[in-house]
Amino acid sequence: MNRYLLSTSVLLALAATGCFSDSGQQLHTVDGTITQDGVPFVDAQLEFEPQTAGAPSYGKSDENGDFKLYYSTGKPGAAPGQHIVKVLGGRKASDAKPSEPTSIEAPAAQRKEYRGKEIVVTVDPNAENHVEIEL
Repeated sequence: MNRYLLSTSVLLALAATGCFSDSGQQLHTVDGTITQDGVPFVDAQLEFEPQTAGAPSYGKSDENGDFKLYYSTGKPGAAPGQHIVKVLGGRKASDAKPSEPTSIEAPAAQRKEYRGKEIVVTVDPNAENHVEIEL
Protein backbone atom coordinates (compact mmCIF):
# COMPACT_ATOMS: atom_id res chain seq x y z
CA MET A 1 0.00 0.00 0.00
CA ASN A 2 2.81 2.44 0.88
CA ARG A 3 4.62 1.65 -2.38
CA TYR A 4 1.44 2.34 -4.34
CA LEU A 5 0.96 5.67 -2.54
CA LEU A 6 4.62 6.61 -3.09
CA SER A 7 4.49 5.69 -6.79
CA THR A 8 1.30 7.67 -7.29
CA SER A 9 2.78 10.68 -5.49
CA VAL A 10 5.92 10.59 -7.65
CA LEU A 11 3.87 10.35 -10.87
CA LEU A 12 1.66 13.25 -9.81
CA ALA A 13 4.70 15.36 -8.95
CA LEU A 14 6.29 14.63 -12.35
CA ALA A 15 3.08 15.48 -14.17
CA ALA A 16 2.77 18.73 -12.22
CA THR A 17 6.30 19.80 -13.20
CA GLY A 18 5.68 19.06 -16.88
CA CYS A 19 7.99 16.09 -17.28
CA PHE A 20 5.41 14.23 -19.34
CA SER A 21 4.20 17.22 -21.32
CA ASP A 22 5.32 18.37 -24.75
CA SER A 23 5.22 22.02 -23.76
CA GLY A 24 8.89 22.70 -24.58
CA GLN A 25 10.31 25.57 -26.59
CA GLN A 26 7.90 27.31 -28.96
CA LEU A 27 9.21 26.60 -32.48
CA HIS A 28 8.62 28.33 -35.80
CA THR A 29 9.27 26.90 -39.26
CA VAL A 30 12.38 28.30 -40.91
CA ASP A 31 13.61 27.52 -44.41
CA GLY A 32 15.87 29.34 -46.79
CA THR A 33 18.48 29.43 -49.49
CA ILE A 34 22.21 29.97 -49.18
CA THR A 35 24.32 31.23 -52.10
CA GLN A 36 27.82 32.46 -52.79
CA ASP A 37 28.30 34.93 -55.64
CA GLY A 38 24.70 34.18 -56.65
CA VAL A 39 25.40 30.43 -57.03
CA PRO A 40 23.78 27.82 -54.74
CA PHE A 41 26.05 26.89 -51.84
CA VAL A 42 25.66 23.12 -51.36
CA ASP A 43 26.43 20.65 -48.56
CA ALA A 44 26.80 23.44 -45.99
CA GLN A 45 25.95 22.84 -42.35
CA LEU A 46 24.03 25.78 -40.85
CA GLU A 47 23.71 26.47 -37.15
CA PHE A 48 21.26 29.09 -35.88
CA GLU A 49 22.28 30.06 -32.33
CA PRO A 50 19.50 31.97 -30.51
CA GLN A 51 20.56 35.10 -28.67
CA THR A 52 17.73 34.73 -26.15
CA ALA A 53 16.19 31.54 -24.77
CA GLY A 54 16.38 28.16 -26.45
CA ALA A 55 18.83 25.77 -28.02
CA PRO A 56 20.36 25.99 -31.51
CA SER A 57 18.66 24.79 -34.68
CA TYR A 58 20.49 23.09 -37.52
CA GLY A 59 20.12 22.57 -41.25
CA LYS A 60 22.01 21.35 -44.31
CA SER A 61 21.87 22.89 -47.76
CA ASP A 62 20.91 20.67 -50.69
CA GLU A 63 21.99 20.79 -54.37
CA ASN A 64 19.96 24.01 -54.86
CA GLY A 65 21.31 25.70 -51.72
CA ASP A 66 17.94 25.20 -49.99
CA PHE A 67 17.74 24.26 -46.32
CA LYS A 68 15.21 23.67 -43.57
CA LEU A 69 15.98 24.07 -39.87
CA TYR A 70 15.48 21.47 -37.15
CA TYR A 71 15.63 22.25 -33.45
CA SER A 72 18.15 20.41 -31.26
CA THR A 73 15.40 17.92 -30.33
CA GLY A 74 14.93 16.99 -34.00
CA LYS A 75 11.61 18.80 -34.37
CA PRO A 76 11.28 21.16 -37.35
CA GLY A 77 11.79 24.84 -36.60
CA ALA A 78 13.72 27.34 -34.51
CA ALA A 79 13.13 29.39 -31.40
CA PRO A 80 11.75 32.89 -31.96
CA GLY A 81 14.06 35.90 -31.79
CA GLN A 82 17.47 36.89 -33.05
CA HIS A 83 20.00 34.22 -34.09
CA ILE A 84 23.68 34.29 -35.03
CA VAL A 85 24.19 31.98 -38.01
CA LYS A 86 27.30 29.84 -38.49
CA VAL A 87 28.00 28.20 -41.85
CA LEU A 88 30.36 25.23 -41.80
CA GLY A 89 31.70 23.48 -44.86
CA GLY A 90 29.95 23.62 -48.19
CA ARG A 91 30.94 24.64 -51.68
CA LYS A 92 29.55 26.54 -54.64
CA ALA A 93 27.49 24.26 -56.87
CA SER A 94 29.68 25.22 -59.84
CA ASP A 95 32.76 23.97 -57.92
CA ALA A 96 31.37 20.46 -57.52
CA LYS A 97 33.44 17.68 -59.03
CA PRO A 98 32.33 14.04 -58.77
CA SER A 99 35.71 12.93 -57.40
CA GLU A 100 35.82 15.56 -54.64
CA PRO A 101 34.59 14.62 -51.16
CA THR A 102 31.70 16.63 -49.77
CA SER A 103 32.17 18.71 -46.64
CA ILE A 104 30.64 15.87 -44.59
CA GLU A 105 33.39 13.51 -45.75
CA ALA A 106 36.20 16.06 -45.42
CA PRO A 107 38.34 16.05 -42.28
CA ALA A 108 37.40 18.74 -39.76
CA ALA A 109 40.63 20.67 -40.51
CA GLN A 110 39.50 21.15 -44.13
CA ARG A 111 36.08 22.53 -43.24
CA LYS A 112 35.64 26.28 -43.53
CA GLU A 113 33.63 28.39 -41.17
CA TYR A 114 32.45 31.59 -42.78
CA ARG A 115 33.34 34.25 -40.24
CA GLY A 116 34.02 37.08 -42.68
CA LYS A 117 30.70 38.69 -41.94
CA GLU A 118 28.34 38.22 -39.08
CA ILE A 119 25.07 36.71 -40.22
CA VAL A 120 22.15 37.70 -38.01
CA VAL A 121 18.64 36.39 -38.64
CA THR A 122 15.45 37.11 -36.72
CA VAL A 123 12.85 34.34 -36.45
CA ASP A 124 9.49 36.11 -36.36
CA PRO A 125 6.67 34.14 -34.71
CA ASN A 126 4.10 36.14 -36.72
CA ALA A 127 5.55 35.72 -40.21
CA GLU A 128 6.83 33.19 -42.72
CA ASN A 129 10.51 32.70 -42.03
CA HIS A 130 12.25 32.25 -45.38
CA VAL A 131 15.89 33.28 -45.09
CA GLU A 132 18.15 34.27 -47.98
CA ILE A 133 21.85 34.05 -47.07
CA GLU A 134 24.53 35.36 -49.45
CA LEU A 135 28.12 34.59 -48.49
